[in-house]
Amino acid sequence: MFTEEERKVLERIEKGQKELLDSLAALVSFKTVTPAAGSTGDGQSGEYIRCQEYVADLLKEVGIEKTDSWTIDSGKLKTFPGSGVIPDRDLTDIPVLVGVLKGTGQGTGKSMILNGHYDVVSPGEVENWSHDPFKATIEGNKLFGRGACDMKGGIAAMIFALKCIRESGLALQADVIVESVPEEELTSMGTLACCQKGYKAQAALIPEPTELNPLIAMRGNLNGKITVFGRAGHGDMPQPHWSEGGAVNAISKAVKILQALDGLTEEWRSRPDKQHKLLPPDMVLPTLIHGGKWIIMYPEKCEIEFNSDFIPSTKNLKEEIEEKIHYVARGDSWMREHPPLFETNPWLYGAEIDEKDPIVKTALAAAQDIGHDPKIIGMGSLTDAIHLINYAKTPTVTIGPSGGGFHEPDEFVYIDSLLSTAKIVALCLMRWCGYG
Repeated sequence: MFTEEERKVLERIEKGQKELLDSLAALVSFKTVTPAAGSTGDGQSGEYIRCQEYVADLLKEVGIEKTDSWTIDSGKLKTFPGSGVIPDRDLTDIPVLVGVLKGTGQGTGKSMILNGHYDVVSPGEVENWSHDPFKATIEGNKLFGRGACDMKGGIAAMIFALKCIRESGLALQADVIVESVPEEELTSMGTLACCQKGYKAQAALIPEPTELNPLIAMRGNLNGKITVFGRAGHGDMPQPHWSEGGAVNAISKAVKILQALDGLTEEWRSRPDKQHKLLPPDMVLPTLIHGGKWIIMYPEKCEIEFNSDFIPSTKNLKEEIEEKIHYVARGDSWMREHPPLFETNPWLYGAEIDEKDPIVKTALAAAQDIGHDPKIIGMGSLTDAIHLINYAKTPTVTIGPSGGGFHEPDEFVYIDSLLSTAKIVALCLMRWCGYG
């Protein structure tokens, strides 16, 4: 099952559990929360820089002495349908870091990108946590902390895998590019910036949490806002028909739009062109609503914010949602003359690769060889693999640890799965890149 060299590396990983957990604990301690849309680092810019400095130190231990670090200028990124680029987003002092471990150039090994995001979502209300979200806490087989599983654990595991290969006296034949990026939790501009700077390889691996299953397909995402208009009027007074100058309740009109959105999701649930072997069908979900200014006043505006996800083959979900809104508006005399305003934010495309792709087979075999029973999966959300697959044309497999509490209180990673992730990454590197 394993070569002598592979067995040596796996034993080194097994013996290095404390070292791996120490590096993860250090990463968790940096408060690298993704800035909310429209804001910057909320005074925590030093945390992002210090985190990347720590990652650079880890990379020195695997033989990468020189790294490429830069701040993304969002306004200079190339934009295109599905890019997700927000041109005016301020990412000052939130750096990208890339290191290249040069291969020997001998043999038939192929290059690989190891990609991980160091940004994390907000911990929310800290009092709802059982532990300090930015101080790693171990209880049994769990390590708690924000980002422990999503995905600072993956970053720690992939770098540790490289270190164990090096310390086992082996040199990889092909180059390995290590990318530590921000922005995965909102725009995916960190990985896109790496792609647009020219970092490419023959395959990529992202150790996001997948319960050690190869993830090869993911939905795209579109969100936005629908503003439904009304006409103000005294809430205690009888009102004539709107055509005679009467008030119009924007909230009541918005109900028709909400029902239409629910109807779209229900329609897509069974429509043949919205089905995918590994993914849920397209959906649109109203998530925020605000209407009215005063309790005794007809609301003159109601805003509905929505989130939607769609399979990779869907070409224009925006157009489908907008047409549905216009259809409903045409059936209402008020909205026909005062149509709702439909606005969307920059959106992100979905992505997938063939389950027979060599990098998928490599990851699947690695997980099987260390004693797991993996299955090929899809994901209702997305990872930075979208840009590696679509923009850089790099076959990318996502495979990483098990855990819980992602985007919730008490996030944790199972320690044994973190060790397994390091082993899978190491085996993939040795089998894909070649070694000597």
